[in-house]
This record gives sequence, C-alpha cells and structure tokens, in this order.
Amino acid sequence: MTDRDLQQHIARKSFLPVYLLYGEEDFLIERRAKALAEAALDGSDPSFNHDIFRGTEHKAEEVTIAANAFPFMGEKRVVLVRESDPLLKQRALLQYVQQPSPDTVLLLCAGPLKPSRTRSKKSVGATDLLTFLREAERGKTPTGSVVEYKPLKDAEALQWIVREVEHAGRRISPEASTVVHALIGNGARELSSEIEKLLIAHPEHARIAVEDVYDQLGASRQYNVFELANAVLARDARRSQEILQHLLVSEEPLMIVNVLFRQI
Repeated sequence: MTDRDLQQHIARKSFLPVYLLYGEEDFLIERRAKALAEAALDGSDPSFNHDIFRGTEHKAEEVTIAANAFPFMGEKRVVLVRESDPLLKQRALLQYVQQPSPDTVLLLCAGPLKPSRTRSKKSVGATDLLTFLREAERGKTPTGSVVEYKPLKDAEALQWIVREVEHAGRRISPEASTVVHALIGNGARELSSEIEKLLIAHPEHARIAVEDVYDQLGASRQYNVFELANAVLARDARRSQEILQHLLVSEEPLMIVNVLFRQI
C-alpha cells in the first residue's frame, strides 16, 4: 500500500484492523498515524477508545489485551503503538495480527525494518510480521496493510512543499518552493516547521513569494547558497566568488557544499 492509498482509507473512513507504518521518515509516520486515529475514532471519546503504547516501555501482551477489548460508545477502538520495533519480534503480536479484532484499528509505528539474525523460541523476526501483513493486504478480505515511509527525494520534497502550503489554503511560487528546498533540504519535519513559520509570518499573503522566504530564513536576496548554485551553473566565476565570500562569514562550508551538490 502507498501513502496515497492510505489517505483514501482515511477519506472514506474504511479501515483495516492492522496498519504497520515504518521507515526512516518518522515525521510522516507520526502525522499519518494521527490522521488515521482521528478518522477511526470519528468523534467518539478518546478516553474510552484510544490506547497509546510505546514499544520500548510495554509488552506485546499489553497491546493485544487492549486491542481485543470492545469499543465503548463508539464503532472503533484505536490502539497506537509508537516505537513498536521491539514488539514486532514478539510472537504474541504476530498471533494477534493473524486474527485481529474487527472492532479495533491497531496502528504500529516503527523505524526501518531489517532482517533479524537471531531468533528465540518466544520471538519471531520483525520481517515475519511485515511479510504476513504484505501477504494479507493482497487477499480477498485483507486484515492488514503496510506502508513504508522512505526519506523524500529532491523532486518529492519540492512537490511536498507545494502540497503543504496548499493544504493551508495558500499558494507558493515555484521559485519560492525551490529556495525553501535549497536552504532546508529534504527532511519533512524541518520543511514543515519552516513552512509553518512562513505562513504565520505572512498571513496577508495568499501566495508566498521568494522574497518572503529570504526574509523568513534570514538569507540575503543576493547572497545565498541558491544564488551561488545559479552562478556556478552559469560559469560566472566572479559572481560565484563574490557570493561565496559573503556566505563564508555566516555559513558552515560543509552546508554550502551539501546544498551545491543537491542543486547541481
């Protein structure tokens, strides 16, 4: 399943009993898990039907007991497990996933999953649970699904910036989105933080312009890494040296090299 498929589940409020959201982009995992939980609860009192666990602090048996409980004054229970990586190796959780409660939406959030080299009698590999869920979502009546969240690539990050701004009911110019990406990078959490600051700083602007970005990020309109990349690409040695001399006063050389590499 892709993230787009998952968003359709949320929009239709049609949920599977188990979702495993894993990968390196923890910010996107947190955001999607929150949206799933809110949609599944559908306004019911979370104090009765929403349990939150942490895999580093709780046992698999505690999670399965909560997941097998009946919802109270609502159609669904939501059981969210953050940092579920250690629990994915426990047989009790795999047994539950094989026969999950239809009244519960179990959300397992984990980091990158790698094959386990060692096994105990009471444990399975995290990839066993991953494999089972992947096979389950291909069945006629799927009981669970898996979504992997990899780090955003450059093109994906640019598209994500535009969607984030549009989601807030605003627009951003192509040049402005490119500058945000050049100065911040591909990290969804960092991008989201800077976009939020941009929107708050310029509430009167329906369209975020490149000048707004420079003002907010404290970058000079003339002397910034983005303009340095343009000068290098234009093979303008004099302009490149001029911009670089200004940048070296306040910016780390390694950051400059990283952004240049990404842009060029």
